[in-house]
Amino acid sequence: MDIWAACQDLISPGFCSGKLTRVVESQEQIATNALVEGFEEQGLLEEMLEQTKPPRPPGTENLHWLLATPFRYPPLPHGSRFGTRFERSLFYGSLALPTAFAETAYYRFLFWQGMATPPPSGKLLTQHTAFQALYKTQRGLKLHKPPFDEHEDWLVHRSSYAATQQLGVQLREAGVEAVEFISARDGDRGINVALFSAQALVSTRPVNPQPWLCETTAQRVSFYADSHSDIHEFALVDYLIDGQFPAAVA
Repeated sequence: MDIWAACQDLISPGFCSGKLTRVVESQEQIATNALVEGFEEQGLLEEMLEQTKPPRPPGTENLHWLLATPFRYPPLPHGSRFGTRFERSLFYGSLALPTAFAETAYYRFLFWQGMATPPPSGKLLTQHTAFQALYKTQRGLKLHKPPFDEHEDWLVHRSSYAATQQLGVQLREAGVEAVEFISARDGDRGINVALFSAQALVSTRPVNPQPWLCETTAQRVSFYADSHSDIHEFALVDYLIDGQFPAAVA
């Protein structure tokens, strides 16, 4: 399905802005904290690790590493919703925290399914950081609005990225910097954001970072605030298609 061919004559990129939320695993900070005794050593170690990573692409030099990292690496082996595995990745986020957690839970289940042997405890505990970032561009598109909404089945397909990756290549070539679209993982149809360019980021540092504990089991993913007063839970069954877990591929 060539979504761009069906829609390009009916649209032109326009103003798009908002505050997105992104959830990332805090594995790097945890790993380096375990190796050092103080904040000064922590900073030196992270600076050394920085030198071993791929160079930052142009336009990300002044960004905090949490904001720059998505533009720095290629996507997952099968790519991402709008990115092929041969391109630099996009910066993905959600307009609401529950949507961001629904997306993260999908990848926790995917990780669990890929483990050769589940942990003896039957659960996996990981630490995560949820943060916000402001974005704004004059070259944005809302894929949940006409005329793109006529192709929603492809845009939110839960097991195939083929149509959206083709669209992503075409959007990048057209100079689109940001898109908003319906989440394929959030049952409440929350809105996600994908930034093709760091130029669409207004924030240079994470806004309102918050720590969360994630518990993954074979059947459920739960996110707990430090105080345990706020809990977000996601059941495996809500992600299944015909009884199978969908590992999205191109």
